[in-house]
Amino acid sequence: MTTHTYGPGPIKGYDIGPIPMEAAFTSDFPLAAGIGAADVQDIVDKQEVERRVMDVRTGMYAKYMPSRIDEAAGRHYTGGRYLFETWADVVDYERFTSQELEFEPGVKFWSRPFFQDVERFVWRVAGAHNFLPLDAHHVSRFERFRYEGDGEAALERAWGTVRDEAGARGLAAVWLLHQPEQRLIGLHTVATGLTPADLEAAPSLGALLPASLAPERYFDRSSRILSLWLPKSRLAGGAPSAYPSAPLLPLPSVAAQEV
Repeated sequence: MTTHTYGPGPIKGYDIGPIPMEAAFTSDFPLAAGIGAADVQDIVDKQEVERRVMDVRTGMYAKYMPSRIDEAAGRHYTGGRYLFETWADVVDYERFTSQELEFEPGVKFWSRPFFQDVERFVWRVAGAHNFLPLDAHHVSRFERFRYEGDGEAALERAWGTVRDEAGARGLAAVWLLHQPEQRLIGLHTVATGLTPADLEAAPSLGALLPASLAPERYFDRSSRILSLWLPKSRLAGGAPSAYPSAPLLPLPSVAAQEV
């Protein structure tokens, strides 16, 4: 495994190339009105404490925590993009977070009052690939599409084209996800050295999705990556988390490098 230096410590255990994960989990939601840029330090501190309970779940490869602040509307949009080794791992994570996990007594994780209108999904992975080390993963874009017909085989055939185009554009990573039960496609792209506006303005890789599926995009959000949870690095003796937006956004003030 390669080792890269990032922020307070080295990231270990993550390679450039195909990411052999079978499943993914995503969540998207605004925080309660009024939680904005001035509260980012508190958010970073809180999620770093919570990471120590959550990233020990079986099979987690990594979590990207997006952060997009709409100052005009006074809303802070966040969530998570995770990869897992197996379908059983992601189903267990969804069960744990929705039915068991409580940080405040009697309040399940997804029912916390400062989480608003949470949308969360479990996904199967058609393909995932890192083109650059994780210390170069700065901004991300997540798109969701509805589709018609039998998508699994068509998306697996399309994966090579999507991956190759992402690499040609100099992106840092790409994931192609599908949810056959709800006929949904997820497209997660990661970039380096751009702003969310730059990434959002770029042509979507969704144009490469099979026309036979009649894909219709209904969600598109580009964000800074506020934090990365790195369980493989933690297990390898490296940094357990990283903060790609620092110093623009703050590093945690808690003892972030303790496991």
